[in-house]
Amino acid sequence: MTSRENKNKVIPIKFGHVNIYLIKTESGYILVDTGMPNKNQQLDEVFQKYGIDPKSVQLIILTHGHLDHVGSVAYVQKATGAKVLCQQSFSKSLANGVIETATPQNFTGRILNFFTGFLGSHIDGMKADIVFDEEYGLSEFGIQGKVIHTPGHSTSSISIILDNGEALIGDLIRESKPGEVGFGMFYEDKTTILESLQRIAEFNPRIIYLSHSTTIDNQVLKKFIASH
Repeated sequence: MTSRENKNKVIPIKFGHVNIYLIKTESGYILVDTGMPNKNQQLDEVFQKYGIDPKSVQLIILTHGHLDHVGSVAYVQKATGAKVLCQQSFSKSLANGVIETATPQNFTGRILNFFTGFLGSHIDGMKADIVFDEEYGLSEFGIQGKVIHTPGHSTSSISIILDNGEALIGDLIRESKPGEVGFGMFYEDKTTILESLQRIAEFNPRIIYLSHSTTIDNQVLKKFIASH
């Protein structure tokens, strides 16, 4: 990677049971994920709280296609006029308004899936502006970094690696207790997750943002990989 800046670009936002993120760029903002469906007012309040003109959001990145990450993407796109980026395996479903099904790994996960099912499996469909396979650079949006394909939690899962040492890895892992992480109760394949995590660790990020927890560093990440 190139030389790093010490100042963080990522603004974490607690948004119900999931985190969404704003990334400050030289020319505006990137929004990472959009939360559950029907969060229009709450999203407006986020922009107001941080004093951000919605039109300054130039890109919306979807870390994967689960309902709590893409539910309000159509509203945000209309409010901001931003381009929408996703991994290619989710692009057709997004256009058809179909979410990516979460894969439960225990009884609790199956129960949660059952109750979540009452919310439906559809969102407002839309065509992604940017669809990538393995890697996509972000320099055109005013920041040095890239988006990479990191499957395992879901087929379309991606991570964002910034040159300043910040990384956002969606739901690949989550904090099980302070300083420790686990796979959680929803994922497709542990081996694939570990391969994706190893790829992330090779960038040596100094701070790693988790979508359902707070943050860890690369030392914690490497310890987790080694223990599995």
